[in-house]
Order: sequence, then structure tokens, then C-alpha cells
Amino acid sequence: MAVGFGAFVSGTAHAQPGPDGYDWVTIGAAGNRAYDGPDPFNLVAGRGAVDYEYRMARTELTTAQAVEFFNAATARPDPLPFVGQSWWAPPLLWGAVVDTAYTGPGTKWKVDPSDPNAAMRPVGGLSWRQAAVLCNWLTNEKATSTTAFMDGAYDVTTFTPTPAFPTWNDQQVHSPGATYWIPTLDEWIKAVHYDPLANGGLGRWWQQPNGTDTELIYGPPPSFGGDGTGMANSGFTLPNDGHYLIPLGAYPQVTTPFGLLDAAGGTKEWLESIRVVDGEMNRGIDGSYRGSEGAGADVAYSWGQDRPHRRFTYGGVRLASTVPSPPSVGTALLLNGVLLVRRRRAPHSV
Repeated sequence: MAVGFGAFVSGTAHAQPGPDGYDWVTIGAAGNRAYDGPDPFNLVAGRGAVDYEYRMARTELTTAQAVEFFNAATARPDPLPFVGQSWWAPPLLWGAVVDTAYTGPGTKWKVDPSDPNAAMRPVGGLSWRQAAVLCNWLTNEKATSTTAFMDGAYDVTTFTPTPAFPTWNDQQVHSPGATYWIPTLDEWIKAVHYDPLANGGLGRWWQQPNGTDTELIYGPPPSFGGDGTGMANSGFTLPNDGHYLIPLGAYPQVTTPFGLLDAAGGTKEWLESIRVVDGEMNRGIDGSYRGSEGAGADVAYSWGQDRPHRRFTYGGVRLASTVPSPPSVGTALLLNGVLLVRRRRAPHSV
């Protein structure tokens, strides 16, 4: 039913990842106005204004990206200090299997070779803290040392093994020098619901994550039995849990105004922002997820929360990062010189 779909997804939806293995979208329009649409629950009043450029991953964390990270963290002779704690374990729903050809030390994973779409399956069952460790590792340029996992974006030593509630001690916001982090509520809703080109460039906020105020139609893509009207992997189930097998990028025509994919469906996405409900402090989450939910979770004024150490099947992440600095004048001249030499030599090549 889904044979050959992986090539379509990889070529169209997840095109040209950068050297870090992620496909980034720059979120510009710095200084945009805050959300000014309906807010019946008073959850996002005054939120969504961001006065700097940043990047958001075009998709949620993919299985291929998670496999690289977990192998760096677990296929090693020196177990990381947090291994064995309740918040650290393999994802609950992803497209990876144990690599039985690997003999140690530790555990190694591989993308499931039986599923052509496995590399692009969303990663569900990831705790907020695991997402924070991923940001540390990326900020430290994927170094293999223990310290590369312990700090950089979030100080893991602040993560108590079993958080005491209603409050906890985890570092609340990412460190100033971090180059990767879990997006804030403001960053997330701007990237998903704000349209800088609408109204003749004056910008506007949309209620839905595809640049409209019309409620999404939830349904599987044609490759998974849909009729082409479905807009997100949410609000429905398929026989034999087939909805969990739908890869990211399966709805390539459904994007946010900035160009993000799967802002609805897939997994709910962790946020850095803290939300206090009934006196209990939690990390934010946003968006709908595969197999359940639907319209109520995808409107601009709705966001949820959960505990940072919890792993649940619908929990995933879409990372944020800094915008790389443009090359210096000297670097640009050097690159231009290299290109000029190559052009001059090209006619002599065979």
C-alpha cells in the first residue's frame, strides 16, 4: 500500500537537509505583532510576538535523526549518567529496531529495513528531557564526550530523577549560547499560525496551521488509503495501527505560511515554555497527534501541558535553532575565487 512512498517523501517534503541532518526553515518577520485572534480560554493573549529571526525544523524529529542520536547516547562503553532513569528510554513509537548485528558495548538501533517509510516516521514517546539532551548534543556539534550530552542548551544536572510536584528544578529556559533548543510557545505559534505576507505584507494570524481559518479535514493520504482530502495524520485510526506508519511529509501540500510540514498530526510537540495549571508546573505541548485528537488541538489559541519526565506515545518534538551567520567578506571572496577557478577549468574536464 505504501511501497515507493519513501522516495517521494524524501525528495519532495524533506528536501536538502543541512550538514546537521535537519531541514530548516527560517522564521523571519522579526518584531511581528502578538496574536490578536479569538482566545476563548485566555491561553495565548499577548503571545506569539518574536523580535528576532530563528529557525524551525521543517518536520518533527524523524526516526533517522533519532537513531543517530540514540546510538551516540547508548552504543558506548561509558553509560551516560542518566541512563536508567524514568525519563530516559527508547522512544515508544518510532521506525527503528534493535541492530542485532551489533555486539556492544551498549545498544545500537537501526531504521527498520522492512518499512520503506521508517526513516521518516515521527518519533513518539520522547520525554521533554530527552529532547533537551538532544539539543545539548547538537549544540556541541554531535561530540561523543559525556559532557556533550550533559549541557550546552540545558543543564541535565538540574533534572531530578523523579521530579517533585507541583514544582521541579529543571533549567527553565535554554542557555544563551545554545544553538539548538526546544521552541517556546511564542516561537511555535508564530511559525505555525502567523503569515507575514498576508494583507499586502502587513501580516495576520490564522486559526489553522495551514494558513486558513477553515477547520482541517483529517484523514490518511492516498498512499495509506485516503481519498486525497485528508490534511493531517490526526483524528482517525487505521486497521492494525496503520496510522502510526504514516511518515512525516505525507501531506506535502499542507504547510504553514512559513513552510513547515505536519504542524498538525504526527505527534504533539514539546515546548520549552512552562504552563501552570491548578498550581502544578508543567512543560507546554502543542498540536494534534496521530490516532486521536483533531480540530480542538490545532486552533491557534489552544495548547496543552505535561510533566517533563513523562514519556507518552503521542509526545514528540520539532527543534528550533539559531540562524547561521552569513559568511564574512573574506570567506565570500575565497568561495567566489574557488568557483571562478572551477568554471575556468570546467571546459577541460572529460
